[in-house]
Amino acid sequence: MNIRYTVIFEGRIMPGKSAGMVKDRLKAALKTDERGIAKLFAGNPVAVRKNTDLATAEKYKQVFANAGAFCDIHKDGAPEAQAAVPTSVESETVAGTCNESRSPAPPPQPPALPIKVHHITTSDGGKMIITNIETVPGKTVAEHFGLVSGSTIRAKHIGRDFMASLKNLVGGELKGYTQLLQESRQQAMDRMVEEARLMGANAIVNVRFSTSSVAQGAAELYAYGTAIRVD
Repeated sequence: MNIRYTVIFEGRIMPGKSAGMVKDRLKAALKTDERGIAKLFAGNPVAVRKNTDLATAEKYKQVFANAGAFCDIHKDGAPEAQAAVPTSVESETVAGTCNESRSPAPPPQPPALPIKVHHITTSDGGKMIITNIETVPGKTVAEHFGLVSGSTIRAKHIGRDFMASLKNLVGGELKGYTQLLQESRQQAMDRMVEEARLMGANAIVNVRFSTSSVAQGAAELYAYGTAIRVD
């Protein structure tokens, strides 16, 4: 049986993200106008995409995640999907606000890591499976919890900055910054894992990292993925 899915957006924005920034990013990603964005944030559930396959639904969800917003994927015919989306919302789908012939393509992603499954010890002594692919090899997905994330904002260190200025003269690796990024990635991942643990998940798939500048000399490193429970 060919299972179909609906992507639903309820206007939820990720912690630490401003509404203006999220709207601007979605406007660019979905190639829509102010009227289309206004419909998305009108306060009612909006079917971003209906009757689609899971891979396409995940792509739409990723577009919203990259913009700093949450959306959910519901299996068509499930009671929660029918309750979440009014029958009159069809005119408010992205297909209506952003022409179907120019469906949004996901923004370029950072280069994917080699396919590998990691096991991380959680704060309660359990194990969390981490992978950058859509499934856990050899495991069956029992429950889907949705997007989880973790972030950290780090500023440059005056000592590292001084050494970096010397390296600019002679060349070579900026080891101070390399260490800073490694620490930031680990902290962002730890926070993402803790969020998934509190949901009851034991695995996170589709793990990705992104960075953005938040102030002069300071940057955010953001880790995100999809929390699931596998058997």
